[in-house]
Amino acid sequence: MTFLQKTNCFAIGLPLVILSFEVFEPGMFFLAFISTIVTGFLQVSIGLSLLVNHYKNRHLQAYFLFCILFFLLWHTTDWGWIWAMPLALAIYMTIILHFIIIEKE
Repeated sequence: MTFLQKTNCFAIGLPLVILSFEVFEPGMFFLAFISTIVTGFLQVSIGLSLLVNHYKNRHLQAYFLFCILFFLLWHTTDWGWIWAMPLALAIYMTIILHFIIIEKE
């Protein structure tokens, strides 16, 4: 497992681990929700580092297109479904990282 894959696993697992402490300490849900910001930052950083080496990869290009689209729509719309995009982007980056990029190397 590469460093980027380990970092991605940490980024995905962080909110889930924090959320599991909700049983012992009420209010951890809010902290888990806030930790998704760290997940997004780490995944965009991973995507940028992959894009440097694999700039012709269509999946990475689509990932960043949807990231930009999310932030544009976040400030211009009030649609409730827009909050599904970060989860979809996290899953898509995980698929890109674990099955598409690393498999080709």
